[in-house]
Amino acid sequence: MDKLEIKTIKGNKYLYIKYKIKVNNKSTSNSLYVGRLEKLSLQDFILKLDELQEIRLNKFADFWIGKQRQFLDDNKTANLETIHYNYLLFSEHFPDELEMYNNSVFTRYVQGTTAIEGNTITQRQVDELFEHGITPPSKSLREVYEIVNFKKLRSFFDNYEGDVSEKLIREVHAIIMNDLLESAGVYRRIQVLIEKAEHQPPPAFEVSEMMEELVKWYRKNRNKMHPFELAILLHTKLVTIHPFVDGNGRVSRALMNFVLEKNRYPTIYFGIEHRNDYLDAVAEGNDVQYLPIIDLLYNIYVGEHEQVVTAVREGLSATDVQDRPEMQRLIEQFLNIRG
Repeated sequence: MDKLEIKTIKGNKYLYIKYKIKVNNKSTSNSLYVGRLEKLSLQDFILKLDELQEIRLNKFADFWIGKQRQFLDDNKTANLETIHYNYLLFSEHFPDELEMYNNSVFTRYVQGTTAIEGNTITQRQVDELFEHGITPPSKSLREVYEIVNFKKLRSFFDNYEGDVSEKLIREVHAIIMNDLLESAGVYRRIQVLIEKAEHQPPPAFEVSEMMEELVKWYRKNRNKMHPFELAILLHTKLVTIHPFVDGNGRVSRALMNFVLEKNRYPTIYFGIEHRNDYLDAVAEGNDVQYLPIIDLLYNIYVGEHEQVVTAVREGLSATDVQDRPEMQRLIEQFLNIRG
């Protein structure tokens, strides 16, 4: 909890804000100089409270900017960490609004990830299906199953406390492909071809070993690589292996969002309007060229979640202390000190 501290130097009183910053589960104590107490106005103090938010954000972003990254430059990393930081503030200060936001993102994600694979159920129909159980007219049972299975997957993830493993990957596939594929949750035993794609997945007898190596790669890099890079590379490597007869794209995108959520980043969604660019970037990823898919999904992601940054900054401005008890507390403490 932030608190005010007065230091007396040569008879003059100087005000500081003592605060803590938590980055990567480690907290450090810091002090922000506010000014000479007798010369400080309430407006001066409020401006310092807003400045403190910027300091916290910069310290938060500096953690990853100071680490080695393969594909994210400093500017992209700072932008991602701005979203990450404000998303955490969103969670802390506006939990009800966050739940509504996440529900909206989830339905957009479900509609988009299935539309890429040919599902024709619209965004509005997904909303009605999830909220009111209204089955869209003139849609096949298969298309409906493709949608409702993601609601089951969300419930599964809500209760899952582990990390990425082969068992998890197979379970995710089993849920997504429930009532859609007899071999749901089972690695393929046949060679498959990807329609209209130059990449040919590895033969079936190599899949098990390649999936074992993929999980080893993930575990080796999960505490070293930036979570955004980690999530997208896991997704792309899994698509390249193509371990299942069908549903590989949906499973890969689900795991990508699982890794983001596990690291407390908002999830990503994209749909039919991005399909061609996405498939082109995935094709390059199949040739171990990962920058195109990183850049594409970065641009989509930042565009999607800019509203979080704007909303949180406006909602947490110290100039508007209504419903902000921690700001009210510090301002009241300042006024009491000033007399």
